[in-house]
Amino acid sequence: MKVAELTFEEFLNFKTEWCEALERSGDNHIFLTWEWLSTWWKHFGDERRFSLITVSDDEKLIAAAPLMSSKYKLAGLKLTKMEFIGTPAADYQTFLLADKKAECAKLIMDYASNKTSSWDCIEFKDVPEDSETIRILKTCSRKKLEFEERNVNICPYIILPNRFEDYFQELGPNWRRNMRRWGRKLKNDYRVNFYIHKDLNTLDEAMETFFNLHQIKWQSQKRAGIFSDQRFHDFHLDVAKSFAENGWLNLCFLTINDEPVSAIYAFKYRNKMFNYLTGFDPEYSEYRLGHLLFLYSIKNSIENGLTEFDFMRGDETYKRRWNTLIRNNLEVRAIKKRIVPIVYDIITKKNVFTPLATTLGKRVSFAPKNLEKRI
Repeated sequence: MKVAELTFEEFLNFKTEWCEALERSGDNHIFLTWEWLSTWWKHFGDERRFSLITVSDDEKLIAAAPLMSSKYKLAGLKLTKMEFIGTPAADYQTFLLADKKAECAKLIMDYASNKTSSWDCIEFKDVPEDSETIRILKTCSRKKLEFEERNVNICPYIILPNRFEDYFQELGPNWRRNMRRWGRKLKNDYRVNFYIHKDLNTLDEAMETFFNLHQIKWQSQKRAGIFSDQRFHDFHLDVAKSFAENGWLNLCFLTINDEPVSAIYAFKYRNKMFNYLTGFDPEYSEYRLGHLLFLYSIKNSIENGLTEFDFMRGDETYKRRWNTLIRNNLEVRAIKKRIVPIVYDIITKKNVFTPLATTLGKRVSFAPKNLEKRI
């Protein structure tokens, strides 16, 4: 087996091999696709070092770790982390492990750990607790590279039944009653429509509508909203186009008198719906537009034969009302025995120091302030 490190230019020409290996990987999710990783790097790769490690057998890709080196500041001192490409925009982050999985993971981590001059801290965030990656990483700890893990995010999700009626009956009686009441009131007062945007020719316009609805929601709370950053805006516009071409984009709208007032920006991939961001006009908050649109999206997912509806990161109260299960995301970390990474490790592990950790651990390059907890 051969271990190598690709440049970004090499990765751009590696799409076929990547997609074929991903199909065989147990951790096959939307944030590990070639489309997501390549688009993210185009927009946010500056001030970072691309470090994608691959393992090949007989010239065939069998495993990979999409990693990067990022520089942070700690009380004026520099700290270099090795982390997943896409941090912190991706809700799930893993290795690509197609064949000879445990052996390949050890080869990757041996290669990474031997790059002694390039990192102070290896920090793999948002690794799902049920992933092959977390199971195999637990076998990679050794004296030179001692991993510790902790829970960092909660990801509620729904296992979808075959019929929407069966799912709806599992919801609490008060919640069902409220959903019916809000729906009736809305339809009595306005002309209402739910739809999923399908037209690629008008996708730019539809995405701008979604961006505006998301921003209106946050601005009503006197907060900037993540799309106030032009790079984040442009990144998701490009992601939406790429995903739409593959049939992965699920952009839902609720309209009142033909005017979009609520939206869900989600991804449909391998029989799962990944809910990423929402937006709605607070002027119509009495109608609970967000809840009504979620109900439509869940119903549509069931009717299309999907098996899971994933609300992804964040333990917001509204998610619990949908009869959700919980998936924990873990952080796996290893640090160099040096003063700066040791201090960083101590500070960021203590919840009581969270505000201080946010200040000291702030990445030099772009990090949307409210990305970690999305609605």
